[in-house]
Amino acid sequence: MHHIVNTTDSRPAARRFGTSERACSLLAICALLLVACGAGANTVDQLAGGATIPAGVTFDADVTITPADVTVDWSVENRSTTELLVPILVSHKDVKPEGNAYVVPAGDHIEIAERLFVWPDEVEELAVTPSVGALRIRPGTTESRTIRVPRPFKPYHPFGGGFDDGPPALPSHPEGVVFCLGVVPDPYPPPLKLDTAKGVEFVAHGWDAQQYRFCTDPVAVE
Repeated sequence: MHHIVNTTDSRPAARRFGTSERACSLLAICALLLVACGAGANTVDQLAGGATIPAGVTFDADVTITPADVTVDWSVENRSTTELLVPILVSHKDVKPEGNAYVVPAGDHIEIAERLFVWPDEVEELAVTPSVGALRIRPGTTESRTIRVPRPFKPYHPFGGGFDDGPPALPSHPEGVVFCLGVVPDPYPPPLKLDTAKGVEFVAHGWDAQQYRFCTDPVAVE
């Protein structure tokens, strides 16, 4: 089953109302007004929002759910004058991620995520801070990516190895799936520890104060 998910557009409201380009303008404004409760948020209502992003940044995502997997086709168009950074799960520092996206609980839902996570209270110390690949979206450009998550869902958290009982368990009968994408505007703060190894840029988890989270509407799991 194919689901087309609403678009979130950060352009000023005056440029969006009365146009047919974006049918969900009111939803976009609501999303931008949400006050984030931190990356540790564990309900769908607490996921979207965060730091301010420049006007002119548009997020689109199509979510396809089949008995075998979930496919997310997302794109971010940057019509602003500010460069953006998006966390993506790619091999870096000779480490291959366990999947295309993180899979974590969000209340009665499952969140599929490409975003930064704060350091969990349950994790005291790790020998190496978890990191994730970084994709730059320069002004006037659009970047897109397709990710697939197999079913049945398996939890995958960047700090998974630091939890005493393993990564946070997923709901056994989820009401739906939501996809969230993190976006960080330039200038990039030092805590991100933006670095490059063998031509691949990456950033550190543990801090998300300058991250905005775009999230789709929940899609029912059948």
